[in-house]
Amino acid sequence: MVFWKQLKICSTPENVNMNATSTGHAAIEQCLREEVTTMTSLADLLKKEQAALIESDVTQLNDYTQSKGQLVGKMSELEKMRNGYLNVLGYNADIEGMQAYLQQAGNAQEAARAWDALLQLSLQAKEDNRTNGLLINRRLSQNQATLNVLQQNNPAGSMYGPNGQSTIKSTPGKGYIAT
Repeated sequence: MVFWKQLKICSTPENVNMNATSTGHAAIEQCLREEVTTMTSLADLLKKEQAALIESDVTQLNDYTQSKGQLVGKMSELEKMRNGYLNVLGYNADIEGMQAYLQQAGNAQEAARAWDALLQLSLQAKEDNRTNGLLINRRLSQNQATLNVLQQNNPAGSMYGPNGQSTIKSTPGKGYIAT
């Protein structure tokens, strides 16, 4: 049990002496707490991303995208660790295994509360992510409509190329000045 005092994040299942069932329970609870903390950060970030999408704040969106990727990666790692602990304790390494663990573990109230919180946060994050996707699609449609208008009003063809630069070439000529 010394490893809990030394580590700030879940240790991998291979590094834990799973002979003591209480150690396995503690490991699952620790992972769930970290998952809740990380999912809370992700849910908060999705709300900020939504505000940045509404405000068209591209700088913030770039920062949020990077942070979102890191949080999703951390969530994936934590889920793998939790599933590894479940597996070592004899449960399936999936949602059904987690449900079975919570039903059969005698003293898992803290884990059950954390699991419920994680599920609720996940549902909220999923909905916020869906909303953000709709906002992005709306913005893309508006941009495409604007480009279509610009291209229709240009008798010489497309005004902008794929790189965003003007495709209209002007030919330098001899300039005459009429007096």
